[in-house]
Amino acid sequence: MSVSSEARDIITRKKQQYCRFADMNQWQNMSKIALPEATYKFCQSDGSLVSVDGVEYSFSSTAEWVKYFSDNPFNRVDAIHLVGPGEFEQNGPDEVKAIFALIYHASMKGPNTESHHTGGGYYYETWKRIEDDWFLQELKLERTYFVSLDKP
Repeated sequence: MSVSSEARDIITRKKQQYCRFADMNQWQNMSKIALPEATYKFCQSDGSLVSVDGVEYSFSSTAEWVKYFSDNPFNRVDAIHLVGPGEFEQNGPDEVKAIFALIYHASMKGPNTESHHTGGGYYYETWKRIEDDWFLQELKLERTYFVSLDKP
């Protein structure tokens, strides 16, 4: 089923907001683009979950995901997320599947940065229509590339 230009525009705009909110540590704004019950998974290229300090990156709600990222050292990270224009498929009147290519760069803020990370992959997402608006329902990032450039 063809996706309307209006739906594509709304979802693309909200995906850009997602990136900006993450880059600017404006986690509280994620509720503007995602359903409360949205799920989030971040996977390595081999399909296993990303894990940092023993925490697997699989979150069962927007509140859980936002709390983790706002309470951890991510507020001390400079980052930029760049996403492609997206591929869209409408599975019903109220559901759109989207795939966005991703490239990102991140480093700790300040002059004494310990490392720089760069990576890329694909976001596989489900968006749900609520009245005349679209909201993220499910997000899965599959990394295809990741490099940590540690400084001496």
